[in-house]
Amino acid sequence: MKIRSIILLVAVSLFLSTLTGCIGVNRQFHEVKNKIMGELGDDYKTEFQFSVGPALIHVSSLFVDLAADQEYIDDMLREISSVQVGIYNRIEGARYKADFTILNSIDKEMSKNGWKYIVRTIESDELTTIYISADPEELLEKIYVINLNDEELVIVEVNGDLKKVISYVIEERSFNLKM
Repeated sequence: MKIRSIILLVAVSLFLSTLTGCIGVNRQFHEVKNKIMGELGDDYKTEFQFSVGPALIHVSSLFVDLAADQEYIDDMLREISSVQVGIYNRIEGARYKADFTILNSIDKEMSKNGWKYIVRTIESDELTTIYISADPEELLEKIYVINLNDEELVIVEVNGDLKKVISYVIEERSFNLKM
């Protein structure tokens, strides 16, 4: 009986260790979210936030492999190690309005923390910015996408070998890039 309990405990521990990162967001994501919300006057409440770790991404890639016609989608998923997503709703009556001032404020905060934007757009009531690490050693290993509109703030962080993900897309779509 004692050996069976030990084996069960070890098996459950191994299983749970493969799911690490499948529930809550990590501290760095939480800090980025807090800094952005601080710039926005903390006028948002969490709708949900979650993290998907390597085990769940691997299981997803197996399903995609069976269902998708395009083989490259499975290859791309295998290069992603984790994804974190947070969606935060604006509190009714908040004074926020998506504009260039807010965008510059978020850019300044992200820049202080080692991020630089590669794409940013602003429309009448929505702004979107994509950030990569400013450290050349970590280039395209992690990317943040921040979308803000009059109703909600969405933050997505993707980790993995994003250079390979981009190369799969370029290869699949046969982009003719002249450099």
